[in-house]
Amino acid sequence: MKRMLMILIPACLLLSSCGLLNMAMNGGTGVVANPVASGLATIAPNPQHLQAQEDRGTGLYGYLNEYGAWAIAPTFAYAVDFDEDLGIAIVQPYSGGRWGAIDVYGNTVILFNFTSRYDVASAMRSMINGRYRGIDLWEEQDSGSGLWGYLDYYGNWYIQPQYKYACGMSDDGFAIVQFMDDMWGAIDRTNRIIVQPNFNSRYDAESALRTLLRR
Repeated sequence: MKRMLMILIPACLLLSSCGLLNMAMNGGTGVVANPVASGLATIAPNPQHLQAQEDRGTGLYGYLNEYGAWAIAPTFAYAVDFDEDLGIAIVQPYSGGRWGAIDVYGNTVILFNFTSRYDVASAMRSMINGRYRGIDLWEEQDSGSGLWGYLDYYGNWYIQPQYKYACGMSDDGFAIVQFMDDMWGAIDRTNRIIVQPNFNSRYDAESALRTLLRR
């Protein structure tokens, strides 16, 4: 009997010390953290369960989860539902009229450099189609300098703003641009001059480019 008591007492002390250790690790509350529940907190939200919603109080948009709680706070002027393939969504910030896209955590994926929501959607389609960065480009005017350049599908300047005006880049990778001296020419997607800027008219530059491509 004495031997059994001697065995039980250390066991009790061990259990007690484990309990004290857990209390210390949890701020002395005595509540032991559930490792399964803790793991669930790190799982990324399912984009299918996030719904763009306007906050009636502020008129701003955010995203509700399947429990009706704000997964992404309503801070946007407008928001579109998440794309299930990419797990990102088109949004327009409250400050500034440009568009971009965020992930399920609200982090910026496509920079807010696009003046058109539909260009962001086009950039997302380019990603879905597996296009390499720089194959598809979008003409855009820089809000600071007023000059035109070309954005990649992340909203980065692939061709820096340097033109007085820029037309859309063709599927073949050519675009008509107006240089700072008001003359028109054509470039490719690497910003190499294809048609020299010696034309007074955009349409004459376009005609020259068509002739060149037919050769």
